[in-house]
Amino acid sequence: MRKLRFLYEMQLDFSGNVEGHSFVLRCLPKETITQHIKNLSCSISPLSSITKTRDAFGNAMCFGFIAEPHDYFSFRVSGIAITNSENIDNGELNPIFRYPTWQTTLTHGMEPYLALAEQQRDPVQKALRMSSELYHRFIYKPQSTTTRTTAQQALDQGTGVCQDYTHIMLALCRQLQIPARYVAGFMIGEGATHAWLEVYARGHWIGIDPTNNRVVDDMYVKMSEGRDASDCIVDKGVFFGNVKQKQQVFVKVTQEPLD
Repeated sequence: MRKLRFLYEMQLDFSGNVEGHSFVLRCLPKETITQHIKNLSCSISPLSSITKTRDAFGNAMCFGFIAEPHDYFSFRVSGIAITNSENIDNGELNPIFRYPTWQTTLTHGMEPYLALAEQQRDPVQKALRMSSELYHRFIYKPQSTTTRTTAQQALDQGTGVCQDYTHIMLALCRQLQIPARYVAGFMIGEGATHAWLEVYARGHWIGIDPTNNRVVDDMYVKMSEGRDASDCIVDKGVFFGNVKQKQQVFVKVTQEPLD
């Protein structure tokens, strides 16, 4: 069990004024069997009325609308997560996590990974073996992919970021009939958001981080989950205005003594 203090800031600057700005945010860490969220705070600027709800996967959603002209948009989320990976997440399995999506479909290049997985009997060990192989074959390279890059595109070029590692692993697991879901959140340290996957085996969910070749433990804070990254987009919106955008993201997660 650990006590993690988290801070997440996003600033979106426009080259000119925009208006009629509708947005939906999935930026709030969720309450789960493995983490308890305390002192959660969320501020959005410019000020706007917010409607809170949850999507089909139980992720917190904040809807808002800014009618007035503005040349920036930002939000700040902070709080404390009490994490305990020893708790067993035996939540129900949604059958949708068994099937590939447009971002998690592989048609070739799977053979080396599947061959290694076949040497294992246990589904978790199959996933961990493929994750280890991907870690050693794939190269972490920021800005080499986009949010719309597919697992196949990333695997073909051999480079990507945490989203791509996770999409490839989701495709491989589902190819072997191992249910798996995408997870977005934070990892202890400073930087940006992180992504990993959870596989459903032995009657519960088990987190695997292929980017760092490790099992997810108390150093992680879950924000949202879904079929792939498109279900976990933190900030999605539309507005009126012919402008350019520049986004800055800052995440900081630190460990504190347990009370």
